[in-house]
Amino acid sequence: MNFIVKRIAVSLVVFFAAINLDFFLPRFIPGNAADAFTGKALSANEYQLVVARLGLNLPPAQQYVHFLQGIFFNWPPFFGFSFQYYPQTVSVLILNRVGWTLLLLVSSLVLAIGIAFFVGALSVIKRGGKLEFSSLYAAVLCWSTPAFFLGLALIWIFGVVIHVLPQFGNVGFGLTGGVDYYLSIIQHAILPIITMTSVIYGQSFIILRGATLQVLGSDYITAARARGIKESTIAFKYVLRNSLLPLVSLTGYAVAYVISVLVVVEFVFAYAGLGDLMVDAIVYRDYPVVEGTFFYITVIVIILAFVGDILLLKLDPTLKK
Repeated sequence: MNFIVKRIAVSLVVFFAAINLDFFLPRFIPGNAADAFTGKALSANEYQLVVARLGLNLPPAQQYVHFLQGIFFNWPPFFGFSFQYYPQTVSVLILNRVGWTLLLLVSSLVLAIGIAFFVGALSVIKRGGKLEFSSLYAAVLCWSTPAFFLGLALIWIFGVVIHVLPQFGNVGFGLTGGVDYYLSIIQHAILPIITMTSVIYGQSFIILRGATLQVLGSDYITAARARGIKESTIAFKYVLRNSLLPLVSLTGYAVAYVISVLVVVEFVFAYAGLGDLMVDAIVYRDYPVVEGTFFYITVIVIILAFVGDILLLKLDPTLKK
């Protein structure tokens, strides 16, 4: 119980620190938000009206109070109106896109960790063989290859040369429902998911392998082999179960890394998720959208990190003490 209480306290501290960065960091970006929005094509009076309409004429302290009120006294949190898509509210923009981001995020995480776990098990069973070294080299290659480069390479191969998969977007033009609509969603998600899965697999496998090598040298593994227990049973029941502890304990850092990859992947594939929305908002100094997307991404990271802590408690009962 103490472990959970501590993790909740840490999550709250991270949350409050993050929302303060969420407000102040966009305002440190060089340039003027009103100029980026208007393109400097208005008269002085019209410009001042735009500044007042966007709320940029208010003192920073008052803007900060409005920001906090929008988060803590509204559900869903209200971040105001988008500068770029005015009069669209930030919440509507984000809620329309968060599902696409979760589709990529959850799919790639499940695939990457599942593949890393399965390949790691086979590597333990057949230590010193070609599979172990080839999987290690593949993981290093996947982790070291920049996501944007891999994404562009996949676009060129499968979208330009072979022309079997869509290059950009979330769904085919003009499709709004039916079987073709959902098939198009799957087709458009394949390349982004492959890109993210590849990068996440590389990181997960290397962490899992390092932990596995430590566990293999433990006395209870030697004792299990002395009792004649099958290598497959040792791999799944003893080695990989305990090897998951470092991987799960690093969930918070790993998720933050995955989110950064997600932003790059969505931008490369013009995939209309939170990452792509945030990049556009940064370019156009759209403060409310930057604040809103950063807030929701922060919440996703904190929740997944907390879930990782709960899984860690399940895998390692000694933490209850």
